[in-house]
This record gives sequence, C-alpha cells and structure tokens, in this order.
Amino acid sequence: MSATASKVGRPRSSLVIRLVGLVVSIAALWVVFHSVDLGKCATVLSHADPLPLAACLAVIAAQVILRSLRWRLLLPTPRHGGSLRVLRILPPLLVGYLGNAVLPARLGEPIRAYLVARREDLDAAEAFGSVVLERVVDTATLAVVAFVAAVAVHAPSWIIQATGLAALIGGAVTGALVIIGPTPLVRVARRIVARLPIAARAEPMLARLDDFARGIDRPSRSSAIVFAAVISAACWMLDATTFWLVARSIGAPVDPASALLIAAVTVLGTALPSAPGYVGTFDLAASTTAQALGIAAAPALALAVLAHAITVLPTAGGGAISLVAMNARLGRLATDAAAEQEPKPVGTNT
Repeated sequence: MSATASKVGRPRSSLVIRLVGLVVSIAALWVVFHSVDLGKCATVLSHADPLPLAACLAVIAAQVILRSLRWRLLLPTPRHGGSLRVLRILPPLLVGYLGNAVLPARLGEPIRAYLVARREDLDAAEAFGSVVLERVVDTATLAVVAFVAAVAVHAPSWIIQATGLAALIGGAVTGALVIIGPTPLVRVARRIVARLPIAARAEPMLARLDDFARGIDRPSRSSAIVFAAVISAACWMLDATTFWLVARSIGAPVDPASALLIAAVTVLGTALPSAPGYVGTFDLAASTTAQALGIAAAPALALAVLAHAITVLPTAGGGAISLVAMNARLGRLATDAAAEQEPKPVGTNT
C-alpha cells in the first residue's frame, strides 16, 4: 500500500469508527430513555446526598495513583537509563483519560503512550506495547472479578455465563503472556497469516506487533504482569466502592458485591464502539445490570448517570489541567500519536 493510499485510508477508517460509535450510542440512549420514567429518575437525582459523592473523589484519586504505579511496572526502561517516577507518569495517564473522554476509538491510549515516550525518552512503539499489555491484563482481571461477583450475588444466569466466558478467555490470554511471552505468540501469528491471501497486506501490522512485543517481552515481564494484575484487582475494588457510594447517595439498595458486579459489567460494556465519553453504552450497561439485580428502573438509571459523571469528569478535568501544564494540544497529540504508530518502511531507521 502506498503512503498516499495509507493517508487517505486513515481519515476514512476514522470516519467509519466515529459513525459506528455514534450509531451505537444513539441506539443505547434510545433503549435507556424508552425503558425508564425520566421524571422519576430526575426526582431520584434531585434528592442525592452530596457527601458520598464527595467521598468518591478521594476513591478515584487513589485509583488513578494505583493505575500510574501499574503502568510504571509495565513500561520499558528509559534509553538514558534510570527509573521512572509515578508522579511523572501521572500527567500523561490523565491526558490519556481526557482523550478517551472526548475523542473516538479510545485515542487517549496512543496519546498517553506517545506523551510518556517523548517525556521519558522511551521507544514509542515499546511504550504503546506497554499500554496494550496493560489493557489486556486489566480487562482479564476485570472479567475474573466480575465472574466472582456474579456468582456471589446469584446473578441471572446470562450474566454468570457471559462473565465466566470472559474470565476464561482473559485468564488464558494473561497466562499465555506470563508463561510463554508475546514474542512466540507473534511468531505463531506470522505463521498463520503467511498461509492466508492477506499475508502481504498484513505485514505492516505484524511488524508493529513485533515492536509491541519488544516493549512487553523483557526479563521482568512475568513478575510485572503478576503485580499488574494484583494492582488491577485493587483498582476494580475501588471502582466498585465508587458505585457503592453513588448508590448510597441516592438510597439504592446496593451491597458491595452487587456494586462490584455493576461496575465490572459497565466497564466491559464500554468496550463497545460509542460516542466520546462512552455516552449511552456506559449508562445502558450500568442501568441494565442494576435492574437485573433487583433495582427499580428509575434509581438504576440515576445510579448509572451519577456514576458516569463522577468517574469520567474528574479524570478528564485532571487531564485538561495536565495538558495545560505540559503546554500541549489534544488534537495535535492525537495526530502525532497516530503518525508514530504508522508502520515504517523496511530499512527506515527507528
């Protein structure tokens, strides 16, 4: 594929992703708004107790710090040597959260990888590889936590089956990364793709996967993944605490285990394409799960709306402050990050 065709293809693929996300969000909002009495939901929201919501801010701050610590474990070593500090990783992480909130297709992930690579003198592809690994470990841990919570609260069978399948797949992938490592897995992928008609077109992507694997596969990889999974479990407990506090603020009868399940299914639901800020998909997943656990429709939607606001707005605000502090522009960062992830022609210096 020529460079010109690649440049033309990127805007088209980006437009398709945005349109798909917009359609999914509109459909999710339509389902939510046509299944709940919005007047009753507004009444529940108007009587919310602000004290538990204020406590959520402290919980979210602790969660962000833990996520910065986890990312530091998975990042490669700086080219100039030395070690990475959590407080220097925190601003790029928050900018990434801002990007996820206002840009389509989770563009905040490559943005934070690009930012931390530029700031800490890291290889950009290896930094992005650490983000991919973090997402895999985080999602796998979440699936296991969701399954345990679903069994504990005797959730409907469809929730137990769905979370059980996700936990099985996530555990298998994480186990393969710990025991085998990414490089052999990429080699297997190469052998499989080499037999397919798309082998030539897939080569740039496979080359990029080699770069990602280099960012993940190092002597401390196994222990780093294990520690990252432990931190992820702690983060999801804090996320469940946020949902529990929100439920307390509106008087919804949600126990800690149910809050954990609602939080887990909600986050898994945001993996679907959606408009920026997970509009629609977050609210539908949270309210549907809450109703499946016996919460009335109006309080369930109120819980979803408040949890959505309290989990997205503070981190996005922190990202905006970090962006100003680093004297950067989000749109420019998105363009540079996307360009950095483009496969380079064979023979080009990296």
